[in-house]
Amino acid sequence: MTGRIMVVDDDRGTLFMVTEILKDSGYQVADVEDGFQAIELASKESFALVFMDISLPGMDGVEAFRQIKLVSPGTPVIMMTGFTVEELVCRALSQGAYTVLYEPLDVTSLMQAAKDVLEGPCVLVFDGGPDIQESIKTKVERLGHQAALASTWRQAVEHVESKQYGVILVNIGKPGAEGFEDCRLIVESDASAKVIFITTHDLNECARQSLIAGAFSLVTKPVDPESLIALADSFAGATNDGTLGSVRAA
Repeated sequence: MTGRIMVVDDDRGTLFMVTEILKDSGYQVADVEDGFQAIELASKESFALVFMDISLPGMDGVEAFRQIKLVSPGTPVIMMTGFTVEELVCRALSQGAYTVLYEPLDVTSLMQAAKDVLEGPCVLVFDGGPDIQESIKTKVERLGHQAALASTWRQAVEHVESKQYGVILVNIGKPGAEGFEDCRLIVESDASAKVIFITTHDLNECARQSLIAGAFSLVTKPVDPESLIALADSFAGATNDGTLGSVRAA
């Protein structure tokens, strides 16, 4: 396993349980009981992931998360909560928390969350029929990335609202207000994701609307699969510089 994990929880039972589960799975773990200790530790040491309880004494987990982002902006944070605190949950997600786990925690969900963060960026594929999707998914996974599939706009939005994706491949279909507006919703749900539009339509008009919607790049059909996968691979972990790249058919 690579990278250290920090666990932050004022409930010593939960803190011990989460820490031991992660250690038993081969992770190096540091544990603290409040947000102040978490911020101090994050400013001194590097962590690949932080599990943070939302309801902490003195400083809630969302504020602690915000402070950690200032000293270690690249560290993903997963929030944990045993209460119905939707306001705090919404604040955490809107400020960039990776996801929220609800207590009582189960081992499978905990380990899957850690795996999602630590084993490479995840790619969401929203393009074509099942055969095309599975083909792209297989190629993406061979490059060491995780991949998820969506067949409708609603599924795509639900995916993005529930977890973070490094790259999102979107088949626009017919270019028009509805498709681009839906893509804008996806971009707004996860501003860190690199959205790649795939289209058969006029490049200039699509490029203009793609930029408005917040796309990271544009691919025109017929798509060369290897070029598409290489593009997705190169964008996993890249930073948007405000320009729109494009790939034409090979």
